[in-house]
Amino acid sequence: MSIKQKVQRGFTLIELAVVLVIVGFLLSGFIGTLATRIENTRISETIDELKEIKQAMLAFAFVNGALPCPDCEAIGGGCLVADVGDGRADPIAGGVCTVGTDAGNVPWVTLGLGRSDAWGTRYRYAVQSEYADITSPFTVLSSAGTGVILEPDFVADATGAVAHDLANSVVAFIFSHGKNGYGGIGENGVAKSAIPAANIDELENTDNDANYYMRPETSAGAAIAGGEFDDLVIWISEYELKAKMVEAGQLP
Repeated sequence: MSIKQKVQRGFTLIELAVVLVIVGFLLSGFIGTLATRIENTRISETIDELKEIKQAMLAFAFVNGALPCPDCEAIGGGCLVADVGDGRADPIAGGVCTVGTDAGNVPWVTLGLGRSDAWGTRYRYAVQSEYADITSPFTVLSSAGTGVILEPDFVADATGAVAHDLANSVVAFIFSHGKNGYGGIGENGVAKSAIPAANIDELENTDNDANYYMRPETSAGAAIAGGEFDDLVIWISEYELKAKMVEAGQLP
């Protein structure tokens, strides 16, 4: 009686290579999708917190008759060493922030929220001084806000070199430096990388004037006039603020 031997055949190197390639494709697709979902979640969380900060600032105005000053981000202009990065609103002499449009960190301690975005960068805040003077609250007849939100015109100009007003009469700006964090300050108080010269629109958002840009995100090396951009910006208009104050019974 003969015994038949069973021969066990394994995978060949070519078959193993094919399997590994397939698994690699599947993993890369999964990882890419997961990374995109994580970033989208961070963006959504940051936008939601920006909205919460805005509501807290409006509530501050209801109680105090004016918006809060920013938390000082650097020494100078009336900001002392002890004031920098402590999370508290820092009014200068007489309760006024500074002349014109003042900018710094969101005063997260004063408001009770809004220290940093989902990428660990402190939120930035700018306000026109006449709307942040607790010693002389604004009225419905106060001078108009001069802040402007600009949006590149991708319809009239494919590169976005031409910008038009998206909103004017803005009295306060609140924004995140986005994923790249350029020009921002980390949670530890250390400045992050400077904004590259090619990122013109991001530079516009940190030059402390009354003009701010808001537009769709673009990556490094983007072939448009404003360069890379991922700032997330919201604002408070003069008329929105006054309407809320009237509704709350704080203005006649």
